[in-house]
Amino acid sequence: MSQEKNRVKKKGRGHKGAFALGLVIVCFALVGVVSLVMYAVGGVQTLFNNEAQKSEYEDFLYPVVMLDPEVFDDVTTADMSDLLAASILSLLSQEENSPYNFEFVEGETSGLAIPEETVNKAFSQLFGTDIQPEHKSVECSTCVFEYQNSAARYVIPLTGYDPAYLPDVLEIDKTREGAVALIVGYVAYGDWQVNEDNEYTQPEPSKYRKITLRETDSGYYVSAIQNADASKVTK
Repeated sequence: MSQEKNRVKKKGRGHKGAFALGLVIVCFALVGVVSLVMYAVGGVQTLFNNEAQKSEYEDFLYPVVMLDPEVFDDVTTADMSDLLAASILSLLSQEENSPYNFEFVEGETSGLAIPEETVNKAFSQLFGTDIQPEHKSVECSTCVFEYQNSAARYVIPLTGYDPAYLPDVLEIDKTREGAVALIVGYVAYGDWQVNEDNEYTQPEPSKYRKITLRETDSGYYVSAIQNADASKVTK
């Protein structure tokens, strides 16, 4: 195994999620004004070119880590509700998407309508094809992503949503088998502070996870999320 360990600069590193605190809430509250796409394009840019790979992994993991899913040794044993919610949120955080890409529907449940087939694609991009989505309504913090079987779609309500954590990739280990093992710090959303220079200061992670990615022809997918020993983490 070849190992690449990356250290994190706690002040001034400018993780995109830090700059975007609160934008997730605005996304669900004001359709057409802002969206989670701002997480991908509106944040403070990384100060170091050699952190580009870490930034790429953090962007990929954002919709997963923000939900704080239950740990799993294999994606086929993961909680389906966690996988579905992460897939839906990933659609709203992709650079090419905006609220204008999705129809706004009104009725007993009003909100953004996301087709089932669109969620299927996002699901496979995040979690591979070893497990298939089992569509159903899922609870997501303060709201419910309602699945409407007759219309084969999810309806995303216009309500506030706070992410639980933001990802902070601390170590990257690559194996000959094509797996990538990441040690990821879970930085609590509510712990960010603004210093006297009006810059966000990144707090210490609240906990750590080992997230394993498996490579595919088109990229990689999350195959496992496991607890990591904080005492052995390179900070």
